[in-house]
This record gives sequence, structure tokens and C-alpha cells, in this order.
Amino acid sequence: MTIKKTYKPLLLLLLVVLLAMSGCGAEKDVQNTKDAGQPFQLTLTDDLGREVCLERKPERIVSLAPSNTEMLFALGLDEQIVGVSEHCNYPAAALEKAKAGTFSEPNLELIVSLNPHLVVAGHFHEEKLARLEELGIPVLVLNPSTVEEIYASLELLGEAAQVEENAHRLVAQMRERMRAVEQKMAHLSTRRRVYYEVYADPLMSVGRTSVIHELIEIAGGYNIFADVEAPYPKITAEAVVDRDPEVIIFPNYHGTEGVLANEIIQRPGWESISAIKNERVVGVSPDKFSRPGPRVVEAVEELAAILYPEIK
Repeated sequence: MTIKKTYKPLLLLLLVVLLAMSGCGAEKDVQNTKDAGQPFQLTLTDDLGREVCLERKPERIVSLAPSNTEMLFALGLDEQIVGVSEHCNYPAAALEKAKAGTFSEPNLELIVSLNPHLVVAGHFHEEKLARLEELGIPVLVLNPSTVEEIYASLELLGEAAQVEENAHRLVAQMRERMRAVEQKMAHLSTRRRVYYEVYADPLMSVGRTSVIHELIEIAGGYNIFADVEAPYPKITAEAVVDRDPEVIIFPNYHGTEGVLANEIIQRPGWESISAIKNERVVGVSPDKFSRPGPRVVEAVEELAAILYPEIK
């Protein structure tokens, strides 16, 4: 009996210390989040360098960006997604989800009404973060600008939603498919010059800090504006002519490929461009190519086939 009385204060002290360490300010303990009977607590660092504390497993998730929505679906989180932006159109199931405003203007009232356990946002939504967090809604910001950062975003989402195995598997599959394309292009003696037109008026292309530039390189192409630092620089028609692309790629909006291709072909002074002389002007899905999400692998595979149809 004497021994039991001696240890009671020590046990109580130990209990108090353990409870104090279990707050969101403490480092996350992955094992504790999964042990039966333990409270769920997880602290993550998002792409703005913010610490995001989750006090419950996210069973209700709202996505404010199309790329984030595609990631969530690719991770198998269909049932957990309760709201998306009006611009989230892929996969088809995203169209059936409740809408929480537009990409540029998320609707806070609608978001709150969906009772989310987690909101996945983009860096464009910084102004909305404070208000949502004041309401007790954790917000995870993703802002990948390279293929490696896309992989990291998928891993981070997988950790947040407790589907780490799904994330690891998906990233491994994406890496393997990217490597397969790179291996096909490894023996190229020269790379075909590519002009990717983001917008026609004013003319805009892609510089070396854009994801599309990286996709062009992985697919074996040479971006004619690789020397430009800006991700989406304004360029001149004369610069395109001077750099003489062998292939011109443009976003095909809503089945307008023929009209847009003809517009490019008919531009004054562009008749001397190799891509136009050889009829290598091709429209692609703007969503697949511009969204930093899981479909970048499909974009690379498609682009490689466009640039080098002779390589099977």
C-alpha cells in the first residue's frame, strides 16, 4: 500500500505532462493520430510556410482550385469532397459537387455552410485565409510550380487526409511514366523547337519558370522562350518569327482548334515559320497542360507524341 501511494503523484504528474504535449503547438506524432483512443492532431506546413493544425481527420473537404480538386480525386477522396470552385470541371464527378464560389472569388458563406473540416486553397486565396481560420476552419495552401512540387503537394494532401499509401502509390506511378518518356527521348541528337502560345492578344508564351516549360523539356522539346525568366511572358510576333519554332502548341478552348489554328497560320509574316510551313500547329487541352496536378503526366506523354510521332 505504501508503494502505491508513493507512485500516485508521479503518475498524475506524468499524465499532466503528456496532456500538455498533445496540443497543436507540439510536433505531430503520426502514430498517436492512428492509435485507437488517442485524439487526432496533426500539424503540417503548407506552401506558404504556414503551420496548419488539424484536430480531426478531414472527412469533409472543400477545394478552391481546379488543380487541387484533381489531386483530391486522384487520391481517392471522392466521398470526402463536399465542395469545389465553379471552375473545377475534372473529373466529371467534380461537376456534381456543391459550388463554393469561383476560383478568383471564393464565397465564404457557401464554404462555411458546407461545414468543412479542411479547405484546400491556392496562393491566390491568401486574403480569405484569415477569415476562414478565424471561424475555426483549417486551410491548406498548395502552390506547386514544378513537377517535383506537384509530387510534394500530392504527398502533403495524402498526409492531411490520412491516405498516405494512395499518395505514395500515385507519385510512384507518375514518376515511372515521366521516366519512360525521358528514356525515349534520351538519345535525341537535337531537340525540336517549340512555341507554346498561352494567349493570342496580347501574345503570351511560357518562360523557364513555368510548369509547361518543364513539360516541354521532359517531352524532348526546346522551349524557344527558355531564356525568359517570367513564367508567362508577353512576347512579340517578331520574336516568334526570329526563333522559328518547328512545332506550335496552343490551348484548344471548347473545340475551337480548327479556328485557332487557322488564325495562327494566317498571321502576317508567320508564313516563313517552320511549324507553319510543315503544318505542325497543334491544339491541346488547356486544363491538362496548365493545371499543376496529376494530369501533367498525360500532358507530357501527349506532347512527346506531338513532337516526335516517329518515336513509339
